[in-house]
Amino acid sequence: MIDKHGGHPHMSHLARRLYVPSVTAVALGFCIAALGVLLNHMPMHHFGLLVTVGAIPPLCYSLTNRATQNSDDQLAETHRAGYQLALQHVHMGLLDSPAAPPDGGEGVEEEDTQGMSIIRSEDLPDNVRPIRSREDEEDDWKAV
Repeated sequence: MIDKHGGHPHMSHLARRLYVPSVTAVALGFCIAALGVLLNHMPMHHFGLLVTVGAIPPLCYSLTNRATQNSDDQLAETHRAGYQLALQHVHMGLLDSPAAPPDGGEGVEEEDTQGMSIIRSEDLPDNVRPIRSREDEEDDWKAV
């Protein structure tokens, strides 16, 4: 059986159960290794290092699984929030179709939609010139 995250259902449970023992084993192995160095007892030091190194892979697995689970949960929450926002926009009428069809429909005045701007050139102050294309002038520019 596969869970919703694409893995075996017992694996995430296993990762949760491995976290505390592996952190404890890393800390205990480090303490044993340090005590072995302080007491100048090399077999104790080696045993502590072995415990520490042995506990690192389960700790990495547990932390990776935890990070993946958090990412999946965040993605699901973001998806739910986006869906709720879209529903709210539909409810408010923000996603309705426009009143006039794109071709203008019947009874719509002909207007130049290419040069359409919010501010007309007549409304501009004297020191502001509108930007226009130079369709009349010959292009002397060359690409280098």
